[in-house]
Amino acid sequence: MAVSSHHKHTALYLGALGGLLTYGTYTIVTYEIFPPFLQGRQLYFTDMMDGQNVKAYERTMVGLPEGVISRDRYVENHDRRTDEGKALTHGYTVDEAFIDNGEWNFATYCAPCHDADGSGMGPVTDGSLGARFNPPGAPLAGDYAVSKSYTDGYIYLTIRNGSAIMPGYGWAMSDQEMWATVEYIRTLDGAAYVPPETAEAEGEASSSEEG
Repeated sequence: MAVSSHHKHTALYLGALGGLLTYGTYTIVTYEIFPPFLQGRQLYFTDMMDGQNVKAYERTMVGLPEGVISRDRYVENHDRRTDEGKALTHGYTVDEAFIDNGEWNFATYCAPCHDADGSGMGPVTDGSLGARFNPPGAPLAGDYAVSKSYTDGYIYLTIRNGSAIMPGYGWAMSDQEMWATVEYIRTLDGAAYVPPETAEAEGEASSSEEG
């Protein structure tokens, strides 16, 4: 008897169904999505299956060891506009490695807006480069550097918490890395801090000379 196309299609359907059932049985029994010859190619699928899904507060959170307090990203925070915030300092050793770390973090998180030289015309804010974001970043170096008007604590808290349109980077940088960035900024041309009294005295002296 001749085999009709209908019978051929039925056989194909049954074969596909049998293969699917066989493969489904394999995955259930072995708890693997792919057979052995494909193991290592399944990316993260089996990891997701093996991972535990724990609802919030379903388990007791592991606390800190007795007698210690959390540090680093969770040190006491301040408002940069307060006297306490402006007066913040650090106790890290400022050596070449510390400055180098600050330079790396500056290049990673600050230079896109403030530019590598601190001029404020970074690649994402420089209008001449077709940047999408304006205005330019505040100049941190040069004759118009704003950094010379702000204390280390003020700059540290600006990096940590952000400012008007600048995002905070406390989530991305450790306390040490943020202070290292402050110290690196101070090495830029014209970025050394000038206390208000000194700046006022210099202004008066300049006016006297002009008179």
